[in-house]
Amino acid sequence: MELLLVTETYLSIHEKNIRFINLKRLILTQCYFTERLIENLSLLIQYQLNELILTFDKDIIQLYLCEQWSGISRFGEESNLILKLKEFVFKLFSVKCQLTTLDLDISNDYDSIGIHTCFSLSSNRYLNLINNKLVTYCTSLRCLRIRLIYGVFLEQIIERVPSLEILSVQFACSLVKNWYLYEQQIKRFSPSVVNWRDKIPKLKSFSLKSEVHDNDELIYLKWIVNQMSYIEKLKIHLDLKKSKTINCVIDGHFVHKYCMPDILINLINFDFYIVSKCIFLLSTNDIEKIIDSFKTDQYVFNDQSTNVNCYFDPIMSHQHLSSTIINKPKIFDGIIDYPNIFDLQHARYINVDLRPSIYLFLKQFDVLFPHIDCIKFKMGTGTHELDNEPDHDIFLQSLLDLKHCRLQDIHLRHVTRLDFGRGIYRGQTSHDQDMYRIKLRAEVLAHLISMPIQLIHLRVEQFEWFIHLIKYAFDKLRKSALTTVRHAEFRLHSCHIGSNKLIHDGKNLIYLLSTYTPYLQTLRLWRNDDFPWTSIRPSYKKKFLRHVLCRRWILSLRKPESIAQHVTLFEQNLCELVEQLKEFVYLDIYWYTDPEKVEPYRSMVQKRFPNSQLHIEISRFRLWF
Repeated sequence: MELLLVTETYLSIHEKNIRFINLKRLILTQCYFTERLIENLSLLIQYQLNELILTFDKDIIQLYLCEQWSGISRFGEESNLILKLKEFVFKLFSVKCQLTTLDLDISNDYDSIGIHTCFSLSSNRYLNLINNKLVTYCTSLRCLRIRLIYGVFLEQIIERVPSLEILSVQFACSLVKNWYLYEQQIKRFSPSVVNWRDKIPKLKSFSLKSEVHDNDELIYLKWIVNQMSYIEKLKIHLDLKKSKTINCVIDGHFVHKYCMPDILINLINFDFYIVSKCIFLLSTNDIEKIIDSFKTDQYVFNDQSTNVNCYFDPIMSHQHLSSTIINKPKIFDGIIDYPNIFDLQHARYINVDLRPSIYLFLKQFDVLFPHIDCIKFKMGTGTHELDNEPDHDIFLQSLLDLKHCRLQDIHLRHVTRLDFGRGIYRGQTSHDQDMYRIKLRAEVLAHLISMPIQLIHLRVEQFEWFIHLIKYAFDKLRKSALTTVRHAEFRLHSCHIGSNKLIHDGKNLIYLLSTYTPYLQTLRLWRNDDFPWTSIRPSYKKKFLRHVLCRRWILSLRKPESIAQHVTLFEQNLCELVEQLKEFVYLDIYWYTDPEKVEPYRSMVQKRFPNSQLHIEISRFRLWF
């Protein structure tokens, strides 16, 4: 039995009694962690599960930071939840775990929680937490796929998984993160052949994917692959584009020097993919010399030398080097994901910029990318960004001027999700006051939203753009283009800070959604303050006094009478939501509310919606109706 637990799902795994007696494989992504969940997971990995796929996403990191910012926990002190998270990770590589396959993602933990320190000698308390017994090995684990930040964590894991056969490692950023331990370790690296055969003798396959920023990281890479001199399969994926010190052309000599063990014992299959920034253009003759450099190095490559493929991207000045023959797709110069040109056949989404040639690209999109169901369009987010991109309006206008191309006749069969903007995150929204640009963007949105035959997921960086779409370009939308939308995401402006108009944009939210997306089932909102999406802040007529008056208003928000008003306001918001959207089932709101409001909000929801499931913290509100 397999169980998928994601952010939109609330299951009894959070409860005291686990009711999945046949469960063997568990997937937790974007999961809300509680102490009860961690306790149940500890029991599952010890007595029941064979495979676990677990991601510590950005939300749990933000929750910990929020506790510190709000004063719930002091800086330098760890909450019980964080302690239990570290203890659980420790257990994953101990005798308290019977997993055979583990997929672990801790790549979001940039020192916020400190998961990477759970094996450190200074963390002796974790040893005492497990029945006061020194627990060192997980003898059942055969396959480990891990995404992490610090290489020292990988080295510590190697000490604890003696039965490992398959190991896949992906670093979040660079191969050697700037951490004081590494500065000491790098100096100890030498070209001597020291392997991990005594620690993980059964290992047969190893893959590594990372960015490399400098020569010290290449030395660390060489040290790692020398540890693996006895394995049968080796795969290396390197991104050197951000390096300022590695200026050489990547050829057979480079791959031999840094990506291969000095001594080959059992190696049967070696795959690599390397992308780097070129300081000069590569000619056809240069590319032939690079390929020939592999043919002459018989010591390393043997029969694989005939499969080496080199490609130069003249737009981005990137050299792509791969051990396998790649059929490059026909693309246009607006694809932002250019570094992954060889991986497009495996991608589920594609990130593109608006260019005049986008029509030809979208016209053949279904043929080129039938496996991609999401397109992310980069849009101007505000005057500051657009000032840095003076040609952005030209691209937008060019797109609208392509009337002879009949852009409105393009229909995307496989795309079900559209994202607009650089990305949605916690923070203040930008406000564009240029009416020409506002209307232009609205028409662009109308054309693009009309393309998918069945648009299910719509993500718009700023809710203000959605208002402008309806107000200025509704006649450009394909009929019923929005009626198929089931999931929507928006970032709303602050309901406390800003102009009198902006703080009240949220009052249009439910009306617009119920009118134009009547079958909406889930909604995610990104707020700048508090959870209600309508505002009760007074209107300030004198602009020059607004800042002072807003500060006074914010200082009054923690008073009992203000809290009571916001509880009533939030209740009205929720009631209107479920009354107007008949198929609605899930609400997810990001941001920080005042700690004093958490329990009043919780009590209100439990009383008003007794059959619902609620998770509420100062940084997150989630409600399953």
